[in-house]
Amino acid sequence: MKRKWILPLVLIVLALGIGFRLAANKKKIDAAKQPVDRSAFAIPVNTITAEMGAVDGAFSVPGTLEPFDHAKVMVQAQGKLASLHVDLGSRVTKGQTLGSLDVAQRQLELSAAELQLEKLRKDDQRYRELVAGKAATEASYDDVHFNFETQKVKVDQIRQQIRDAQVISPVTGTVVAKNLEVGEYVGVGTAVVEVVDVTRLKAKVYVSERDAYRLQDGLPVTITTEVFPGETFQGKITFVSPRGDASHNYEVEVTVQNEKAHALKSGTFVSVRFGGSDQVAMLTIPKNALGDGMKDAYVYVVVGDTVGARVQRRDLVLGREVGERVEVTKGLQAGDVVVVSGQLNLVDGSLVKVTENGKLSAKQ
Repeated sequence: MKRKWILPLVLIVLALGIGFRLAANKKKIDAAKQPVDRSAFAIPVNTITAEMGAVDGAFSVPGTLEPFDHAKVMVQAQGKLASLHVDLGSRVTKGQTLGSLDVAQRQLELSAAELQLEKLRKDDQRYRELVAGKAATEASYDDVHFNFETQKVKVDQIRQQIRDAQVISPVTGTVVAKNLEVGEYVGVGTAVVEVVDVTRLKAKVYVSERDAYRLQDGLPVTITTEVFPGETFQGKITFVSPRGDASHNYEVEVTVQNEKAHALKSGTFVSVRFGGSDQVAMLTIPKNALGDGMKDAYVYVVVGDTVGARVQRRDLVLGREVGERVEVTKGLQAGDVVVVSGQLNLVDGSLVKVTENGKLSAKQ
């Protein structure tokens, strides 16, 4: 009987020993995984002290040219496309008829309706004379006149249906797309062709809040493009949005007359330069001070005394780019000490040691 209990007891003792051993190892592993508290260690950083400075009032922003007028030529009827008198590149004028749906049946209906209208017009005239001579009653004339007026409406409806079947250009320009061919079916609102006017072009660009208040309709701008290096195109501001977006940027529309020997095309990437001989004061910082690029811009600002100084994260609203610097319109003030190197090791509240500090103005 004693032998029967020896083996189970040995197994139990071994299992307990292995369990205790594993538990001890887990404690050691968990202890090794615990993050080291580095809050007491000062991280060395380089900083600059931000200052206001004067910057040239002229500035450039990128944009893309668009046609001043762009129309999809549609019809307000449905049926088979019977004619289309334009091709890609054709020059058309506003109000020009470019083609038509099949209106042969409508034309027959119009002819019949006009004949009926002429008969009712004569009946209306005759009954009017009979009523005037007391040879007919007012009630009989009312019936005839009602039929006459109803037929006039029917004729107008058929004429409108024929007009709706015409492909008429709403703008002057060049045909850049031909979506259907003669014989194909056209539904209501289908774009048969597309026309763009590139005698004038426009570009929508975005400027900072500060610059938006300096711009107004009619001010001249200079447009350049890498397609024609060394050439400039003159334009003007035609719209400054009264509403900014979430980043305090404002839409500005500029137009340019496309009359040069080297004609511009829609879709061309351009640089729009806004003039201004005066200088403006602004606060700028180096782009390398930004913690995560310009999309979600922030910096670390050193606060406190030299001993025990810590950093504070500041979210920024950026303005225009000035070379390797960028304007700060919100989130930073002159005199703030901004970290420009070492920020990869920082979090909000990190203890830091400033190893080098310089002043940075907008002139640097």
